[in-house]
Amino acid sequence: MDTRIGLDYIVENREYISKLGTALDTSNAVVKKQVFELLSALCAYNADGYARAIETLEFYKNLKNERYRFKIVINELEKASNVEYQVALLAFINCVIISASNLQERIRIRNEFIGKYYLKKNRK
Repeated sequence: MDTRIGLDYIVENREYISKLGTALDTSNAVVKKQVFELLSALCAYNADGYARAIETLEFYKNLKNERYRFKIVINELEKASNVEYQVALLAFINCVIISASNLQERIRIRNEFIGKYYLKKNRK
């Protein structure tokens, strides 16, 4: 199947936000890795794909009653022992930052990741 067709389908069908967000609620690192790779592809695909990726993280945040949308990414990066999974997570972080619509948004998202990381480190 053509990748663009699949990405278009996800972008056009908002119900995939809940499907992807729910898929992140697993202990299976392989599944999470695949979801983050798909979210990275959505971020890089177009502005609507980027919006869907961010909405997926918001859905997961609300599903888990969390305060921060990027908490799952930082937590997974910290506990991941598989290098391929760590690479997928870092690639996702880069895609989210690079795909932001303007410089101010990039800085805000980067600071959100940095703040979440330091907040987690200071609690230990």
